[in-house]
Amino acid sequence: MVEHLKRKEMIFPIVLGVIFSLLYSRLSLEYFALILFGFIGIVLVLYDIRIGIFVGAFIFPFMPDMFNLLFMIFLVGVYVFKILFNKSNPLTKQNIDISIILYIIFILISTITSIDPTGSFRDLSIHFTSIGFLFVIVNSIHTKRDFNKLVVFLVISATLVAMYGFYQYTNGAIEMEDKWVDDTTNPDVQTRIYSVFGNPNIFAEYLIMIIPISLSLFWFSTKFHKKAIFLITSLILTLALILTMSRGGWVGFAFGIFVFLLLIEKRLLLLGIPVAIGGVFFLPPTILNRLMSIVNLADSSNSYRIRLWSITLDIIRDNWLVGVGFGHLPFKQTFETYIRTMPTYHSHNTYLETMAEMGILGFIVFVVFIFILYKYSIKRLVKGNDRYIKIMSAGLLSGLAAVLAQGLVENILYIPRIITTFWILVALILSLMRISDKPEEIG
Repeated sequence: MVEHLKRKEMIFPIVLGVIFSLLYSRLSLEYFALILFGFIGIVLVLYDIRIGIFVGAFIFPFMPDMFNLLFMIFLVGVYVFKILFNKSNPLTKQNIDISIILYIIFILISTITSIDPTGSFRDLSIHFTSIGFLFVIVNSIHTKRDFNKLVVFLVISATLVAMYGFYQYTNGAIEMEDKWVDDTTNPDVQTRIYSVFGNPNIFAEYLIMIIPISLSLFWFSTKFHKKAIFLITSLILTLALILTMSRGGWVGFAFGIFVFLLLIEKRLLLLGIPVAIGGVFFLPPTILNRLMSIVNLADSSNSYRIRLWSITLDIIRDNWLVGVGFGHLPFKQTFETYIRTMPTYHSHNTYLETMAEMGILGFIVFVVFIFILYKYSIKRLVKGNDRYIKIMSAGLLSGLAAVLAQGLVENILYIPRIITTFWILVALILSLMRISDKPEEIG
């Protein structure tokens, strides 16, 4: 019997050896390496799904959207397979979970009733996959130590993304589009970095969600070397945000910092006055002029958005109850029936876009979800006694506040990697909810 078992144990590695030998002989080195590392990755994820979560959080800014979606679907599949054999509850049956489920139900209904269900499916699949990844994170990250590893991976990844933006800036590897800058109102703006995101405003959306997390790690750290590391990452990310020249990103960042200080240390808000005054005298003319152009209605970007919002309001009035259908494609299709000389993919306003896509009912569901998230997060996490949870939750809420503020001039739930980042931040908040009562120290 023992000999029989030993033989069975030897069969599997022998078969694997034969298969990989054949692959090595028939494939190029690049494809063979890809298959080999992919196989190793699958084994590691099956062994411990947290490895997949850490890897996914680190690589998703650099990978193609389809790869990210397939990888998250794989993680969801592994998690579902595991819960079939383990008694675990993926939901806490709290108001936050219920609001997310309600949002899921509503975007599904909005897809079914869409004027273009096939077009709506694109956005639905991205949101469903990202929310699935959310539930994997919430039910796999059980300790503050694992949580800390995950946010550190996010910050390091974002820092590498920012440094690639610096490479673009210093090597002239940036292709500027005419619509990114009005030469009349901003003649000095010659370069706007976008790193791996292809658009500076989208890059800014990503940065302002991650910067407060880096600041939280800096704020919490007591050891000098850790404080220095996260101070450097925060400065790198902030400099990258400046170089995006994204006015919406700057305003969102300022609002996010305001929320962060409001939640952590209100007394520091008084510094905002001298900092704002000092900025007028010390900011480079290029940046100061870019800021001043926010209120310049003659700026082509501003006039374009105002015209866009006006037409979007017409769409909302004509489809006020349930909207035209979830996703940007039904919106684009409808928009072009109102004006054909102004092509666009979205309304450049998250809240108008939500109302146009899902009507007033969908807008209410979205706003209620955000309200409940903040209400219970502040009540349970920020006002709690655990210093680590308080500071990290403040950073996460500030990152969401920042991108929601930028949502006044951009549709933040449009690009897959931004949608994924948004739901990762929500997942981290929900994870803190679950581990908030567990005593554990983080150094």
